[in-house]
Amino acid sequence: MVKPKDSSLKEGAEFPSFEDSFNRLNEMAEQLEAGGLTLAEATSRFEEGMKLVEFCNELLNNAELKITELKETYRAVEAQEVLDDFDDDPEADCDE
Repeated sequence: MVKPKDSSLKEGAEFPSFEDSFNRLNEMAEQLEAGGLTLAEATSRFEEGMKLVEFCNELLNNAELKITELKETYRAVEAQEVLDDFDDDPEADCDE
């Protein structure tokens, strides 16, 4: 699991999932939009929200990188299989 760069959680603690973080971010946005918070509360929510945005972006970037790596690996395996099939083709060695 990915951990945020600037985390107030202790080392070894479980980090929230993307979905949990995104849901928390939505809750905080609704609270800020509804109003009624003190300036300190609103500032605190905004700060926490910015950390969650950074954390969610980090998770998304890591997922995108993993998908890209998987696609490249799949393409490399597929290309090797094509080359292997070509090498095994007896007609490929015939001169016409």
